[in-house]
Amino acid sequence: MPNWIIKNKGAQVHAPKGMDPAIYAILRERGIAEAAMPDFLSERPRTTYDPMLMPDMKKTVDRLILASQRDEKICIYGDYDADGVTSTALLTQVLKLFCKHVGYYVPSRFVDGYGLNMEAVRILRERGAELIVTVDCGSTSPAEVAYAKELGMDVIVTDHHTPDTARTPDCLFINPKREGSVYPFQELSGCGVVFKLAQALQRKLSEKDPDIFPKSRLSSLTDLVAISSVADVVPLVDENRTLVKYGLEYINMRTRPGLRVLLEHLECADTQIDSDRIAYLLAPNINALGRMDSALSGVELFCGIAADGGPSRSYDVLAEIMLQSNAARKAEQEKTHAICMKAMRSEDCGEYFPIIRAPGAHEGVAGIVAGNLKEQLHRPVCIVTPSDDGMLKGTGRSVPGISLYELLAGKQELFERFGGHDGACGFSMKEENLPELRSSMQQRVKELLEEDPGVLTENIIIEKELAPSEMNVEFAEQLRLLEPYGEGNPRPLFCVMNAKAAGLRHMGAESRHLRFTALAEENSSIGCVLFRRADEYYELLDSGCRIDVAGELGINEFGGSRRLQMIVRDIREHVQ
Repeated sequence: MPNWIIKNKGAQVHAPKGMDPAIYAILRERGIAEAAMPDFLSERPRTTYDPMLMPDMKKTVDRLILASQRDEKICIYGDYDADGVTSTALLTQVLKLFCKHVGYYVPSRFVDGYGLNMEAVRILRERGAELIVTVDCGSTSPAEVAYAKELGMDVIVTDHHTPDTARTPDCLFINPKREGSVYPFQELSGCGVVFKLAQALQRKLSEKDPDIFPKSRLSSLTDLVAISSVADVVPLVDENRTLVKYGLEYINMRTRPGLRVLLEHLECADTQIDSDRIAYLLAPNINALGRMDSALSGVELFCGIAADGGPSRSYDVLAEIMLQSNAARKAEQEKTHAICMKAMRSEDCGEYFPIIRAPGAHEGVAGIVAGNLKEQLHRPVCIVTPSDDGMLKGTGRSVPGISLYELLAGKQELFERFGGHDGACGFSMKEENLPELRSSMQQRVKELLEEDPGVLTENIIIEKELAPSEMNVEFAEQLRLLEPYGEGNPRPLFCVMNAKAAGLRHMGAESRHLRFTALAEENSSIGCVLFRRADEYYELLDSGCRIDVAGELGINEFGGSRRLQMIVRDIREHVQ
């Protein structure tokens, strides 16, 4: 059963003049300094930093301009997820403004794996590449960088993943997380880092000719940064918040032809796109390309340039490829989930940290299934699948409070390749190392449980109990100032205590959803919607007992009327 943590319980909040006390309390709880609050809430935030503070930025700008002067053949080496796709598309567009020979390469999840790959580097050299620029990868690829240089190529690495200080690539290396970096904000997406490079290039090129790369062209690139930042789940605070806010404006202006066509195919031609629609609509479709086959068509859709630098295919064709990939992804996800559930029933995968060996599971969707199981079980989960080279490929997801990177890095000798961060990781390993990995991870999480017995208990963080005076549309409108929501700035949860459920009504083809009204104190009430868990809560709601309800606030607009609505996260019996 989840543990409710209610903040600001009974606290007196003295907000600055003109600011709602609840908004002020939420921002304060999220670590936003009072002086920074106006910018946080502004429609036109100004928080941004000088790109030249990034390590190796000036040298990289000079090197790329030199490449254009020499007519060198440049290959942008990306990644197959949404961050990698948008990063590759953004840099391709920018370099094409002043370089003649620009192409890109997106590795295959199934052939190349994540990051720079020796065989791919060799192929690029055979194709004539003279300069490789990585985006969203390369921080942990010193051997591959060295190999590229042996073959006569130069390499520039741009990335945002945590580098291994003992294995730094010997080349120009732009990463705000680099040791010794003085860049004020470390949590940019890969595409965010590429945008900072674009900023620096725009500044330098404008000194010679303002028409080569106008500042308006730079601003229009923030649509890709917004998609990447939400899709890659970086914190939507500080500079990321600025980039995402401006990026959402450009998305909704429909200035990028390929994105406009994609939204038409998704039946969102006139829909206002917010961070939720990026997270639940755009990101899954983009990611599906790399999960099922190749993400090259995604880059082509967003930049209008083919991988070899030539003209693009039809945007309608490219958008349809993406939608078909996502449909296939959904089908494979269901099958992989079933395989994992069967494996967990038939063998000891680990009580505290299930590491599930799932032959037949689709490697491209294993990460999604691991994430779903992590949510369901509320504990770290890894899924390993046998690959053609005799190795096991693994992907994992973790819960707040348990760093998956730290857990697995403690047994790094078991892996052939390994990388990730607190919440997610990927690795490859020999089959014979699986038993030791399982036993060591169970022991380590058991130790964490002894240190903190609640580490595997889900905590529902609730901002405050709703006052009767806040159960209205006006309060929900005030909350919209906190958008865009995402990592580091989640939708705030509120609760109604000691209420009674009335007007229960099932919804959906299989009656999996419920609609009801929570009748609270002082004759106040709020309409509630509970998705997918009608069977779990119906008996409690129908019993007539007093309940507490927690969820997100929104506005239900129907038939010309606007009413406050709570999307329910959890319900419990009220205890006096």
